[in-house]
Formats: sequence, structure tokens, C-alpha cells
Amino acid sequence: MRRLLAALAVTAALAAPAAAVPLTEQDKADIARVEAYLNGFRSLESKFVQIAHDGGMAEGTVYMERPNRIRVDYAPPVPVLMVGSGSWITFYDKELKQANRVPLDSNPLSVLLAKEVRLADPVEVTRITREAQTLQITVRDKKNPQEGELTMVFADKPLQFRKWVVKDRAGQETTVALADAHFDVALDPKLFTHARELEDLRIK
Repeated sequence: MRRLLAALAVTAALAAPAAAVPLTEQDKADIARVEAYLNGFRSLESKFVQIAHDGGMAEGTVYMERPNRIRVDYAPPVPVLMVGSGSWITFYDKELKQANRVPLDSNPLSVLLAKEVRLADPVEVTRITREAQTLQITVRDKKNPQEGELTMVFADKPLQFRKWVVKDRAGQETTVALADAHFDVALDPKLFTHARELEDLRIK
């Protein structure tokens, strides 16, 4: 089950990043539309279904609030809580009573958690895919492309955020599909403070 954390954790660098491609005028227009859409809401609460690279599945609830706040509550039997606030993301295993902390900016999801979502410096768009009623945009850290990629998937006309796909440093992909998403909702600030178990570990 702990392999399901591949969507959010950082792994060893194994895959060489592909080169970015030049953007067309249509690409630039779609990027501008997506930026305006994402900046049109500050918070998100949604049920989700996560599919790991090996086919493993998990469910739960995700809470996001800009800037730099995220919480992922996995439903049993996955014993994992993830809380991100400020500069760090902490993963807590409730069964093992162990925690691991990684810098937020090492995670591709940090793009969505910035105070203002910008799909330009310090990130770059590497791919745009258009299908019937669907728009996909893939981005990565321009200075650290080895950290992985984030693909955002939207229903189009009108835009609606549907899912994201994280490709980690090893080239493994994990998909998180949103269900019954609510945007710009008032979230309890306590959601983004460390759970008591995390505080007991005296993480510094």
C-alpha cells in the first residue's frame, strides 16, 4: 500500500527528462485560459481515486488551499496521512508511527499550490494535448526537470479540473482523479496543521 505514495513522494533520479517543445499561438492561448481558471479559485476539497503505476488503487479526500497548503486523507486500509504547509510536506504512516518530510518545492504539485499559478518561469510547459472536450497540460520545474512532471487534465468548454498525473523522478506515473470536487470552499485551517501523531514525533 505504501507504494501508493509514489504520487507525492520523491524517488531516486533514474529517467532523463525530455526536451521542452516550442509553443504555438494556440498553446499560449490555452495556457492563459488555464492560468485564469486556476487562479479563479483559492481552495479545493474533493474525493479522489488514485491509481499507481503498478495498478494499485486508493481512495480518500484531498484538501488544497493556496498558498502552499495541502492535506491528503487516505481511506482505510491505506494508513497514510499527508500534510503540507509552508515549505514542507510530511507523510505519516499511522501503523508504523513513522514520518518522512520532503521539501514542498521538490514536488510537481507545488505548481498548483503557489500563491499565483503561473505556467511559466520557474516552470515550463513541456506538452499540450487536445482531445474531444479534454485539454491536458504538462509542466515541470525549468531549473530542476529531473524532479518530475505534472500533467493537469481538464474537461473543456467550459474548463473544469478533473485529474492530475504525476511522473516521478524514476519515470513512474500515478493518476489522481477528482470526484465531487468543490472549489473556493472555506477550509478549516486546522486541516493543514500536523496531526497529534506528527507533533509527538517532534519533527524539526
